Amino acid sequence: MDDRFPEEINSEIFSRLPVKSLLRVRSSCRDMRDFTHNPIFVDKHLKFSSQRRNPNLILTDNKCREGNNLNNNLNSLYYVQNEETSNHYSCNKVSLEIPDFKEFRLAGSCNGLICLVHPTKKYEIRVCNPCTGKYMKIPPPVSIGDRPLDIVVGFGVIPKINTYKVVAIVDSPEHGDFDHLLQKVFVYTLGDKNWITLEDNRFVLRLRSPICKAVVNGALHWVSDANLIVSFNLETEEFVVIPRPELELGRGSFYLSVFDGKLMILNTSFRDRIEMWVMNDYGVVESWTRTFTVYEQDIGRNILNARIECFLENGDVLMVYDHQALLRYNLRSALVSELIIDGLPKRFHAIAHVGTLVSPLPKIDEKIVLDEKDLDE
Repeated sequence: MDDRFPEEINSEIFSRLPVKSLLRVRSSCRDMRDFTHNPIFVDKHLKFSSQRRNPNLILTDNKCREGNNLNNNLNSLYYVQNEETSNHYSCNKVSLEIPDFKEFRLAGSCNGLICLVHPTKKYEIRVCNPCTGKYMKIPPPVSIGDRPLDIVVGFGVIPKINTYKVVAIVDSPEHGDFDHLLQKVFVYTLGDKNWITLEDNRFVLRLRSPICKAVVNGALHWVSDANLIVSFNLETEEFVVIPRPELELGRGSFYLSVFDGKLMILNTSFRDRIEMWVMNDYGVVESWTRTFTVYEQDIGRNILNARIECFLENGDVLMVYDHQALLRYNLRSALVSELIIDGLPKRFHAIAHVGTLVSPLPKIDEKIVLDEKDLDE
């Protein structure tokens, strides 16, 4: 670190660097490591990283099970990063070493942390930072003895107090009767020892997707089988239904995203287009506004296989097409280009991600990790 400048100036300079550059300088000397682990600096870097309109993507590859050969069951994480030029992206495999956790699916991303869930043992959950490699093993909300049938997991943060929570919605047979399901909701706060069980859950939720990609206003959002927007407020730990606009759905549906910090609906009910709606005033049904429409003729591909994953600067969006290609599309000019990226897996799932230094570990555990590195030196 440059001692010629006051710490405040160094903080302003380094907080604007991408996380990859910070990790490089962090490994160069002990002073930089201590400086970049400072919670005040981590929060400042998170603030600037979140303001950038070029988020990255986290990918998981799609691999099929083949017999009992465990080597065919391993998933990999990939980090797709914008290299500060409009169409230049890199894709690198993430060196994530989590013991006894070789299969996973993405359940959410928030402030640089991602939530991973085992695809079959869905009560096995990890929260990690794919950039720093730090992870936290979450105690299971239920055991195999509870015979859980389905578990939907959500992950997010309460912004004003910077507290991260994992939510598990668990369906189990009531008294062993698989014709009658009992649903329980569990909430885990990172750093606590145990989950809490919500006693008063008025909703029996049937959610379309196990992945929550819309964390807005300190709440998780899913679409239910009845085409309702179901929200879980992480602070009050209550479910509510968010009013949606009158959509032309027919036999189709919609999914949720985030645009400029606001809740967004992407209506995929049409054969020839995707319509986007933004809720400008959270919770107010009259504030829904139709903003953009993406037409099949403009992207030159089957619109039913295209999914918008994140919004970039200058009106650009990143789309995943048929789990095997990334498209960059401009909402104003309707120009589209396929991103040619070395190292991209053949088939993948994607989620928008912001690279940060945020740690999933409680502060006391973080200090222990640092002290152990000091001993290594």
